[in-house]
Amino acid sequence: NRQYAVAVNSCTQGLVFAMMAAMSSNSRILIPSISFAASINSVLMAGHTPVMCDVDDNALIDLSTLDYALNANGVETLMYANLFGHIVDYDKLKLHTDFFSGETYIIEDAAQSFGAKYKGRPSGSLGDVSVLSFDPTKNLPNYGSGGMVLTDDLALAEAIIDLRNNGKHSGHELMGTNSRMSESDCAQMLVKFKYFEEWQRRRTEIAEFYTEHLSTYVDPILPNEGVDHAWHKYVIRLSSRHALNGYLAAKGIETRFHYDKPLFELPIGWEYVDYAKDPYRGATSFSRECLSLPIYPELTDSEVEYIIDSVIDFLS
Repeated sequence: NRQYAVAVNSCTQGLVFAMMAAMSSNSRILIPSISFAASINSVLMAGHTPVMCDVDDNALIDLSTLDYALNANGVETLMYANLFGHIVDYDKLKLHTDFFSGETYIIEDAAQSFGAKYKGRPSGSLGDVSVLSFDPTKNLPNYGSGGMVLTDDLALAEAIIDLRNNGKHSGHELMGTNSRMSESDCAQMLVKFKYFEEWQRRRTEIAEFYTEHLSTYVDPILPNEGVDHAWHKYVIRLSSRHALNGYLAAKGIETRFHYDKPLFELPIGWEYVDYAKDPYRGATSFSRECLSLPIYPELTDSEVEYIIDSVIDFLS
């Protein structure tokens, strides 16, 4: 239900363009400390300064520490990530950003949450600007790369059109680059979109079956009240995740660590955190315990049962 949508080469480029078009140079952008590297890379590529804050048990931006993170760091823009297909408690987020901190510009990184909803509102509509990803790993995947910037601001949309296509839209009054999606990729995605809801229902079936059989053995990352999860990933938390990862690999089951390092532990993020002042306990704990199980629509019932049986065999 957005007014404007601009296709770009990737979600990362979409985030960069959203910041370049909407903010003055060298703004301070608040981001969660657990996310893909694109979160911090996009801030730096756009010429801004990242300010990291802690995450909660679900690896979403920790709303209980948001007032401090906003007020103590001179932040005017917040970019939050809907990791794993989840959505943050958006009403509470807006309460903090509007009531306690004045008008805060909000960027929704919806790379992993296309198909999710918060109280009936689809991800992609929750923020001043939202950015989607069509990377091959996403719920609506492209064969190469791709992304889309969504907004209700015409001036912002037109600026991003200039940025993605060398300033042609304004007659080259503004600078730009080449960051477009190919017509063939978009055509293939239009075909895939016909099957999207069916794929989403299958992801939900698998996730619910995992939860039903594994929640007594591990701590799954589950949706908060009012959230329809997109189940881009099914993430569990356990202290023995490395051992389980190796055990499942030996049985032909691939698992991943999303994400095994907070952004401030990446070399590019070292200078943007003060460990003495900001311990980031939630992010550190999550990064040491998270493990992603397979979840995609093509998994058969027998494969899902095999994964569950294997996890239980290891933990019993």
